[in-house]
Amino acid sequence: MTTTNSVTEHSRSIIEQFYAAGADGDVETMMSYLADDALIYEPPFLPFGGEYHGREGLVAISRAVAEVADASQFTVHSIMVDGDRAVAFGGFLVGETGQFTLFAEETRLVDGKIAEIRIYYHDAQSLVGPRVGVSNPI
Repeated sequence: MTTTNSVTEHSRSIIEQFYAAGADGDVETMMSYLADDALIYEPPFLPFGGEYHGREGLVAISRAVAEVADASQFTVHSIMVDGDRAVAFGGFLVGETGQFTLFAEETRLVDGKIAEIRIYYHDAQSLVGPRVGVSNPI
């Protein structure tokens, strides 16, 4: 019988290795941690928003994000894991604006593989273009 603690430790190891490979630009290694039917969700209002499927989806989303973000500046600040669920917090520089954009990624693992990633951005506007006519009402 597997305890929640050992599942959490195993999940943490997978997630940490996945992000380490990402920081190195090693998409091939990242793909090895994905389930064949993995789903990656980017917010639909982004130019590259939508659902990405499987390993090919990871390659596609990596290319799309690389068009707007400086991958060499991609940083994971912290990772929280509980059982087969993880949340990572981090950020990256947006190429066009030079603005550091924060994100959170919610990940679900099944049978030791990443089955689902949902990505959330603190300031998604930085990813869709300049802030023309946008003001903070507060």
